[in-house]
Amino acid sequence: AVVSTQSTGGLLHPISCIQFLIGLCTDLDETNRVKAEQTLIELDSKYPLFIHSQFFPGLRESFKLQTALFSSYPVRGFRNNPPISLLSHVYALIRNSKVHRHSQLVMLIKQFDEVKRTDINLLLYIADNLAHMSYQILEEPLFVIHHLSLLISTSGTTYLEQAKDALYGRDMAETMQDEDDEDMDEIDQVEDLPKLTEVLVACQSCTLLILLKKHLMAQYNITDKRCHEFSPLEATKVYDKQISRHTQTAYDPSPVLSAIQQLTLDVDYESEEFEKSALQFYKEFRDLMTQQDLSEFRCSDSDGGGEAEKSGVKYYEKRKELPQKPKRKPRVSKTPSKLGDKRRRVSTKGGGGASASKKKKVKRRRYVVNSDSDVSDPGAQDSDSDYDGT
Repeated sequence: AVVSTQSTGGLLHPISCIQFLIGLCTDLDETNRVKAEQTLIELDSKYPLFIHSQFFPGLRESFKLQTALFSSYPVRGFRNNPPISLLSHVYALIRNSKVHRHSQLVMLIKQFDEVKRTDINLLLYIADNLAHMSYQILEEPLFVIHHLSLLISTSGTTYLEQAKDALYGRDMAETMQDEDDEDMDEIDQVEDLPKLTEVLVACQSCTLLILLKKHLMAQYNITDKRCHEFSPLEATKVYDKQISRHTQTAYDPSPVLSAIQQLTLDVDYESEEFEKSALQFYKEFRDLMTQQDLSEFRCSDSDGGGEAEKSGVKYYEKRKELPQKPKRKPRVSKTPSKLGDKRRRVSTKGGGGASASKKKKVKRRRYVVNSDSDVSDPGAQDSDSDYDGT
C-alpha cells in the first residue's frame, strides 16, 4: 500500500519502484499480489515503457523474494494446479508489443550464455517462467524455441569440445572427429578430472535449455519441421493463430539438479565412484546433444573459402528472400503546363525566337574636351584617336 501510494501520488518516481512491484506480484499473500498487479496496470497505462525496461530487474527481485520465502532447495518459478508462471501477469502487460516482447524474451535466454556471472538457481527460475508463460499465439513459443536452438548449437558444441579435451587430452581429442568414435568402456582414467567436473557443472545451463525446448514442443505440439521453417523475420499470419496447451505437466529439471548435487557437494577427485559418475554425466550430456536436430543452426565449412558460417545464418538469409515493395517512379504529367505555353508564345512574338530577343549591343564613344583647344566640330568625323579612355 505504501509503494502504491508513493508511485501513484507523485511522491516517488515510478521507475524506481516498478521492479519491487514486479517482485511483489509473486508474493504468497494474495492481497499484496493483487494490489501490486493493479498498481502495475495503472502505471502501464501512464508509462508503458517503464515496465519493459524494468522487467528483468523485477524478475531478480522476485527471485530474491522467493528465496527468502522458501528455504528449501531449489526455488521454482511457477505455481501448481495447473502450473503457471509466477510472472505471467507481468508478461501479459508486455506481450502486446511484439518488439518489446521479443527483446525481453531474448534477454532472458541470453542469461544462460553467461554462466560464470549467473547463478544456476536463477537460471532454473528463469527456465520455469519461460516454460509456463501465458503464451497466446503460436509465434511466442516458436520464437523462444528458435533462440534456444541457436544458443544450444553454439554453447553445447563448445562444452562438448572442452569436455573431450579434459577427458582424453587435447592431442587425443583433436583426432576424434565423430562422437561415434568414442567408447566409454575403454576409458581407464580421465586425463583431467577437475577440469572435466568444472565443464560438466557449467554445461548444466545448456541441459536446462534442451529440457526447456523439449517441454515447449510437447506442451504446444510443435514438430521439428515447424521449428526449422520458422523465422522471426517472416511477417505471416500463420503464426498469429491462437494456441492452447495440450498437456498440463510441469517443467522437470531433475537431471540437472541431480548432476549439480553430485558434482558440487560430494567432490572427491581420488574416488573411483566420483570418476564413474562424472563419466556418466558426460555421456548423458553427449546423448542429449546428439539427439538435437541442429543442422539448420550449426556452422558449416561447405563454402569454397573454407570459412565457417555463423550459427543461425539462415535466420538472416531469409531476410533477403522477403518480398520487397517496388520503388515508385516519379510521376510525369502528360499534359503540358499552361505556364510553358505562355513562355513559348512570348518567345515567338519577338520574331526569330531566342536569338531575335537579344538586343544588338552598340559601342558608345566618349569625347574629351580640352580647355586649351576649341570644341571639335560636331559635324566632323570622329576617330578612335580622340578617345583616351576617360
